[in-house]
Amino acid sequence: MKAASIICTVCFCAFNQSVFGQLALLDSIAQVKKEEYHEARRLYIEESHDKWYIKPIITLRTLNLDITDENQNVPDIRYSPSSNNFMGIGLYAFDLNIELSFKLPQDENQTPTEIFGKTDSFDFQTNIYAKKWGADVAFQRYNGMYMEDPQNHFDDWQGGDPYPIRDDLSLRYLQFNGFYIFNHKQFSFRSPYTQADRQLKSEGSFLLSFFVSNFRFSADSTLIPPSARAAYPLNNDLRRMRVTTLALMPGYTYTLTKSNFYINGALSIGPGHLWTAYNRGDFSEENIGFRPVVNFRGGFGYNGSQFFAGASGFFQLVSAKLDNTNIASASGNIKLFVGIRIEEKGFMKKSIF
Repeated sequence: MKAASIICTVCFCAFNQSVFGQLALLDSIAQVKKEEYHEARRLYIEESHDKWYIKPIITLRTLNLDITDENQNVPDIRYSPSSNNFMGIGLYAFDLNIELSFKLPQDENQTPTEIFGKTDSFDFQTNIYAKKWGADVAFQRYNGMYMEDPQNHFDDWQGGDPYPIRDDLSLRYLQFNGFYIFNHKQFSFRSPYTQADRQLKSEGSFLLSFFVSNFRFSADSTLIPPSARAAYPLNNDLRRMRVTTLALMPGYTYTLTKSNFYINGALSIGPGHLWTAYNRGDFSEENIGFRPVVNFRGGFGYNGSQFFAGASGFFQLVSAKLDNTNIASASGNIKLFVGIRIEEKGFMKKSIF
């Protein structure tokens, strides 16, 4: 009995040694692969681990409502906010990028209230860029819009007259878009959009995005002007709509860089599954359909080792169709920025994550 116990103990110890040996080997292989990954990445991407930066930002944010006739018998109808300018600041420290911006008061010289009306809005947008993935999150609420190009719909409108103002028109938009970067070893989204990295060589990557959104608008009366109602026989009393979209979008992005100057473009497009509810006068209806969903971003500028400046834009297009009527919402932002990198010292060298 005692001999059997000794044999079992020896076997158990040998088994433990074998298991721990295998785990140590796997850990060693993983460590080698990790080092090879970072070594290959350093040939294309320079990460700013030893620097922090600060950058002022001017942002133009947008949320529009477009109503178009599929047969092109009448000009398009577009409702826009009277003011959507923001100013803020960006900070990269402790390996974390933060941007804060605040809405500027409406410029009475450029868009006087008596001409364009006044839009009350809450606009939260954030674009997250990690090494292997990214995400776009937005919640926008706009109340009060004006109609662009009124001369196309009102014969008696003249330049200098007040634009048609719809204080009763309300827009809501909620979005999440998550995407994976396949070539994260050689391509960085953080370089053109957050300047946390520097793309040293021109490179691109395929993308795969998962997108979900909810867009709705409502008004007290029809949004179709009298001159265009004949072109929308079934939708001339369109007042409100809700569109929920779910989509899977493949895409591609590429950054061209030379002597620290860069230009980037990224396009993702795919079929969207739509759940639509709408009101035409007192009539309500729901339906299900498919429409293409488009996501585009682009940026250009200078990204040096110490100084950087540039511009970037992000746009998301969601649309629905009722008979011959195409209804689209364009959401996004345009940013202008300039910044400087500073060597980290003392506690600034610590990382939160």
